[in-house]
Amino acid sequence: MYAEIVVNHPSRAVDRVFDYRIPDELNGTIRVGTRVIVPFSRNNAEKEGYVLRVKENTDAKRIKEIIGISSCELAFKPDMVELIEFMHNRYLAPYIELIHTIIPTGTSIKTVEWVVLDGVYSGKNKTDIRILELISDNGGGMDIYSLSSYFDVSIKSRITALEKQGIVRREFRHTRDINKRKIRAVRICADDERVEEYMGNTRSKIQKRMLMILKDNELISTADIVRFSMGNYSALSSLVKNGIAEFFDIETERSVYDTNMGLTVPPTPTEEQKKAISEIKSAVDNKSDSTILLHGVTGSGKTEVFLRAIEHTVNTGRSALVLVPEISLTPQMVSRFVGRFGKRIAILHSGLSLGERYDQWSRIMNNEADIVIGARSAVFAPLTNIGIIIIDEEHSDTYKSEMSPRYHAREVAMMRGKTHGAVTLLASATPSIESYYYALLGKYKLIKMNKRYNEASMPHIDVVDMRQELEGGNKSMFSKQLYNAVRQNIDKGEQTILLMNRRGFSTFVSCRKCGFVPQCPNCNISLTYHSYDNSLKCHYCGHKQPNYSVCPVCDSKYIRYFGGGTQKVEDEVARIFPDATVIRLDADSASRKNSHKEILDKFVKDRIDIMIGTQMVSKGLDFSNVTLVGVMTADTMLHINDFRSTERTFDLLEQVSGRAGRGDKAGRAIIQTYNPDNYAIELVKTHNYSEFYNKTIAERRTMWYPPFSEMICIRFSSDDNDVTRKSAFMFKESFGDINDISEPIAVLGPIPSGISRIKNKYRWQMLIKCENADNFNDRLIMASETVKSDKAYENVQIQIDKNPINIY
Repeated sequence: MYAEIVVNHPSRAVDRVFDYRIPDELNGTIRVGTRVIVPFSRNNAEKEGYVLRVKENTDAKRIKEIIGISSCELAFKPDMVELIEFMHNRYLAPYIELIHTIIPTGTSIKTVEWVVLDGVYSGKNKTDIRILELISDNGGGMDIYSLSSYFDVSIKSRITALEKQGIVRREFRHTRDINKRKIRAVRICADDERVEEYMGNTRSKIQKRMLMILKDNELISTADIVRFSMGNYSALSSLVKNGIAEFFDIETERSVYDTNMGLTVPPTPTEEQKKAISEIKSAVDNKSDSTILLHGVTGSGKTEVFLRAIEHTVNTGRSALVLVPEISLTPQMVSRFVGRFGKRIAILHSGLSLGERYDQWSRIMNNEADIVIGARSAVFAPLTNIGIIIIDEEHSDTYKSEMSPRYHAREVAMMRGKTHGAVTLLASATPSIESYYYALLGKYKLIKMNKRYNEASMPHIDVVDMRQELEGGNKSMFSKQLYNAVRQNIDKGEQTILLMNRRGFSTFVSCRKCGFVPQCPNCNISLTYHSYDNSLKCHYCGHKQPNYSVCPVCDSKYIRYFGGGTQKVEDEVARIFPDATVIRLDADSASRKNSHKEILDKFVKDRIDIMIGTQMVSKGLDFSNVTLVGVMTADTMLHINDFRSTERTFDLLEQVSGRAGRGDKAGRAIIQTYNPDNYAIELVKTHNYSEFYNKTIAERRTMWYPPFSEMICIRFSSDDNDVTRKSAFMFKESFGDINDISEPIAVLGPIPSGISRIKNKYRWQMLIKCENADNFNDRLIMASETVKSDKAYENVQIQIDKNPINIY
């Protein structure tokens, strides 16, 4: 028997599967997803590998044999192989990168070569003597990297010579970062007569107290028995040494949510909810890999539809997967789901520690949880027999990975749905233009929910022209209308959300005398001012420096701040509403673990008057006492050099305004803008998504943008601008003459990227518009390999991104 194995080696040169012989003693043990140790490369270094297939025959020559199994735990289930192959073709990512994306971080085996003493040396070579001294001083063995660091020259030949003489031997040792959490425990191992005899003979009062506790408990952690007996570990060790007790380990789960939360009573669904639930249930029962778009206005009760559909799915013996776009949404979603389903829930998102993620993944892998909630990467959860995959706020950009592999969770979810015969349910108040187009085309089934729960009214929206405010002498961040509305809310004890979709205090700092603007030394963008520590930061590379009090160019003291961020809004609120309580939710305030939940809980529990935030506050949050939403500037995303900028603006404004009036009280939103005539802003006033879609889809059709085409963005970067530019043009030439291509295609560029330098890397890009991006895989790979094979461009990074969300 043979196994097709992906070897854990980062080089693209070995991005393929390798055939290995399965030794007789492992026949029947090795299966798809097994982690194995294999000999790899000329020196037969021991590497971890992942089994993709098991077969009876092979055409490969010089077959090597699997050394052994590295873990009894499968890395992935067999159904994931089809997904891995799909992503390898779709996103042009290496196999091993895809597997590392699918499995929990920290569970891969690290293989390290060690040199171990194995004989007595009688020679006089000074280098040999030094090598052996170092190994001896480190307990008789050292990893080869640490050993080599003590020398200025290579010692490989000397180690080889010592190995031939039998003085040392090489061996491979395997470790991994994350394992099951274990608690050290103790229990009595002697019979009752022996215990009583020991208690009668010992003079140690501590040991007697420990034995009394142990007699009343089948087992207890070592930490607890030391604490409860007011004793110490040496006394406990004496009991073990004398054969009265024994130590052992207990595997325990790192808990990520409150398992003691009581179950809640489901609310009565509305007629619209009943219809939606019925149609989704029917699709689940048909076990068809269909896609449904649930277009429901904000507050229409989409979450209750999810819960009912999931309840039906798991009652039929199948599992469910729910994706949310932001970690900040997870606490509210989790509390609702745990309240309905209890411990059947598992959670996966980047806010968990590596150990917590591993424990949640293990619960899913072992079929201990059949409902998974998480952010983008949760789409790879190792569920069995999936019945429904729900993507909440499906329009969100966060479902597209900006790092390799550059996958879109929506595409991956549909592929998993196809494999399992599961329904993929896309849900949003502002569906992506592409999804709505496919729904109207009939590719997806469209379900609409046009009313808020219990007939609550949609929030009334006012648009304030900030140009008129400025002409009237108001230079504040707050229009008179927004100021008055916030004041009224504070006085009535109702809560307000203020959106400023930019963190920090100010967009940039400038000298009014000479015009100097501090720039990031690594990226060609201005630094953002942060007031809490009076610093300037780059939000691309993380560079940080103290703020200027005097201009470094002209020595002027006229340093001023332009634009604004969440911190500036917070300072302004404190100034004009000194009696108000305020809380802020952005990437800076929510950087600590669980800080999202803490901030949201505090907002509700302490009835904080005003919450200021970035787009984190715009999606999915449900607060019954929020009756006012203020958008400080609607223009933040409107003029970004991207064909989706208008769509993003409409989505953000509609979503954030939908946070108001979700309880018994009417809600309103006030949107401040310098572009009140833009159709995205005009149509938000009436919550008219259909008209917005019609205008946008007409523009997309004219400009041949998605969904009428697919796009490929190829990015080039290196620390030399000229080299980067030349590599981009070489790629274009290697791609071939587009006049020879029969299907429609357009190639734009190469040109410098919108942000032409990040982290000291110069950036160029070219765009390809086509009908099917997968048709050009061979050309893209060939062009990339041609450029990389030229030594002049070997340090240029080439990224191929199909249907990019951001083009900059």
